[in-house]
Amino acid sequence: MSPNLSFRLFAYTLSFIVLGLSPHATDNLTLAEKAHLFQVDLAERFLQDGQVRVRRRLPTADYPFVTYNMADTAYMTGLLCATSTWRYLATGSNEAAEQARIAAGALAHLVSVSNIPGLLARASQPTDVPWFDDGVWRLTRNGNRRWRGNVSSDQVDALVFGLFVYGHFLADSTERAAIGRTLSAVVDAILSNGNRIIGYDGQPTRWGHYELDYVTQREPMNALLLLQMVRVAQALTNNPRYEREYQRLIEVGYARIGESARFDDPPLDANHSDDVLIALALYPLLELEQDEATRAHYLKAAHRWFRGAQQPGIDLEANPFATFLYEHWTGENESTEAGLNTLRQLPLDMKWNPGTIATYANRFGFTFTADPVLDETGLGPLPITQRGRTWNFLVHNPYRVGGNRLEAAPFETNGLDFLLSYWFGRAHGMITSEQ
Repeated sequence: MSPNLSFRLFAYTLSFIVLGLSPHATDNLTLAEKAHLFQVDLAERFLQDGQVRVRRRLPTADYPFVTYNMADTAYMTGLLCATSTWRYLATGSNEAAEQARIAAGALAHLVSVSNIPGLLARASQPTDVPWFDDGVWRLTRNGNRRWRGNVSSDQVDALVFGLFVYGHFLADSTERAAIGRTLSAVVDAILSNGNRIIGYDGQPTRWGHYELDYVTQREPMNALLLLQMVRVAQALTNNPRYEREYQRLIEVGYARIGESARFDDPPLDANHSDDVLIALALYPLLELEQDEATRAHYLKAAHRWFRGAQQPGIDLEANPFATFLYEHWTGENESTEAGLNTLRQLPLDMKWNPGTIATYANRFGFTFTADPVLDETGLGPLPITQRGRTWNFLVHNPYRVGGNRLEAAPFETNGLDFLLSYWFGRAHGMITSEQ
């Protein structure tokens, strides 16, 4: 830690002592109570037609209504589909099972709304709903809805992940067949277009490349993403042509290339969004793969992702989803407590403005003490209480502060990052219901 940062930490701590304040953002919620709080908020303020909205824009003079940023709607809806399935596995809640089914249906809608076979939309919205969002939007043929284009590999990755978890652990045979058809449409479109996502304009989308030269020379992570979608399509449909394509990809080196999915970059330069995409791809691959030689490639990718190579991995960052996944894959649990502490200490003002927190505190009977965030990047990963506002702390670089939590923001975000981590931990035995 730099001398300047050490001094500022001391100064902040001293001011808390003088003022009688806590030096860390705190609440008196158990993990289960915090999960309930985030679940209620998600359902009441961020779900529309089963789709998860990310940033909830507050009314302004120009747009005097609540609207949303919807660039990552398909991504977040895929995460919700998996999260709700794990919530059902942990609790037996019929409401959780229904939420998973609705999310799976919303994903199927996002695949069909473009009216181009297999072209996933980032989001969809009725035309009679007040609306403001960036991006490129198009109307459906009947004019009843608009949909957001320029889909990327991360949206497809999360869709495949969510449909796999739901289809593998919860769906009945009829539902499984339906989501198999949804996924087949997406995978067939990509495979038939030279392992590329072709957009509405007939051109590859910016982040829609899985070709061999692309994964070899530019983005080895996408080798895992293509293997994931083909392997899950085979598992959900039992169609032998996906098995043949999967084996062909293995033979030409995709699993070996995928070992280097995480770039060996210094922590401040690491792409933590990609870290989540790697995790979403590896989970179904390691759940399904039985061949030891192929599994060895995936486990090498997981080791490099979590432990790092010449540069540090995620294991230093107290990322709960990552630590729980790695324990599930390897049995190694020395990082689990640090991941649990991240969930315990996650500050509510990372997501919400003070007024929202006060409303929920009154409604649910808890207390919350905010903590000023240092406006400086540390040499090591910052504890969760010293990170700024973010729509997803799993993808935010923990070596950088991020957005200001001390001031009311023009938008608020949901707690699905907490819920994804928590319910995976509950379903896989890392978290008990009493915690």
